[in-house]
Amino acid sequence: MTSKKIKIITDSVADIPQNLLDKWNIDVVPCYVNYGGESYSDDGVELDRAHFFNYIKNNNEVPTTAAPSPGLAEEIVGKAIEGYDHLISVNVAESLSATFNNVLLACNTVDKERTTVLDSESVSMGIGWLALIAAEVAAETGDVDAVVKAVENVKKNHRLFAGIYDMTYLRRSGRVNAVVASIGSLLQIKPIVQVIEKGEVISAHRVRTFKKVITKLRDLLEEESGQLDRIAIIHTANEDGAKKFIEDNKDILPDETIIAEVGPTLGTHIGPDCLGFVSVNKAWRA
Repeated sequence: MTSKKIKIITDSVADIPQNLLDKWNIDVVPCYVNYGGESYSDDGVELDRAHFFNYIKNNNEVPTTAAPSPGLAEEIVGKAIEGYDHLISVNVAESLSATFNNVLLACNTVDKERTTVLDSESVSMGIGWLALIAAEVAAETGDVDAVVKAVENVKKNHRLFAGIYDMTYLRRSGRVNAVVASIGSLLQIKPIVQVIEKGEVISAHRVRTFKKVITKLRDLLEEESGQLDRIAIIHTANEDGAKKFIEDNKDILPDETIIAEVGPTLGTHIGPDCLGFVSVNKAWRA
């Protein structure tokens, strides 16, 4: 079998830290965030994240988000595939965004035979780990089928939990109504949401203080004791909290634990100060 040169791309909901994007040469199709009368590309450059989260804290305006247009996706895919035998795109859950379908349309237009579009069925580093592992396997094997198989295995063997600091943002975004309905009118409840199959977001646990959220996140991590292949601590404008969580739980976290900031596209819907993790279990390698 001839080894192929494979390019991996994703979208901005993946929240992959820039140093890892650079390391694996992963391109990103940006989503858009609309607020303050303007539309901003969530590309880590055009939209200042600190300003954005400060803005939504201090204004009642409800920002909206938009998928990248098929035209923009086509432009990025066309450039990304140059010099490669095949391109694989790993995208935010189709059930949560039009991004998947727009990227699929773009890939079919550019070169249907040399492109593969995969539904992560997840968000944030739930997408990110799939894309990063896809890049690793692509570099190791040069085999499109092996990359697709690895992504499917990681999909079955990763977990995403996030503690929501303030329910206000979930309520007013209207994007995760099942979670809101399950909590009812109890604004003081701090839910820990989980993203499960098909990108469904559920309220996995409910506590009354964010301190208890932190305790519960550790309990959830301990369930995978000795089985963690890799993990990312995710946060929205709460880097200090992420660093403290790692310091306080270094006895159960691997040395390679990374911190990933949730960007404005997803942050619009969950608000600032959230904290969680995305873990990948060793079973994905089986």
